[in-house]
Amino acid sequence: MTDDQQLLANLERIATREELVWNDAADPDELESLEASLGIEVPSAYQRVLEWHDGTDDREFCSIEESVEAAEELLELWEDVVEEGNLDPSERNIEPGTGCVKDGDFVKGWVPFYDYGTGAFDLLDCNPGPNGSHGQVIHYDPDGTNAVTHPTLAAWAAERAAH
Repeated sequence: MTDDQQLLANLERIATREELVWNDAADPDELESLEASLGIEVPSAYQRVLEWHDGTDDREFCSIEESVEAAEELLELWEDVVEEGNLDPSERNIEPGTGCVKDGDFVKGWVPFYDYGTGAFDLLDCNPGPNGSHGQVIHYDPDGTNAVTHPTLAAWAAERAAH
């Protein structure tokens, strides 16, 4: 089984267990729109996922449209906080001292792909810090702890499928 096949099989196991219904595949124009809207290049594994299914009917796996909307909203909220002078971005780094992620409570280039329905998301980091890796997974929770949780989407899916 190829890496892509394993990723898709793990995502299918997650969706089956969570009783989710997949949307149809994203078309190439939608994928280009995602990258253009957020100013990023998505990891190839995530591109394969979107070519397979563009999220789920329920909120859990975000469609391209939902990912863009959530990313833009979360970034705008963070920028408003900074502009109001309430926080210095350098004071908000989810992995302080590691260089894995850039400073900020939400960083341009983070792509929400899994929505917990509580304001928390799992995100793909498409704009990592100098010691991070493109496509690392970040758990983002504005009311809790944020952290890099997995090096790749495939690692995230494998762990979730196993539980």
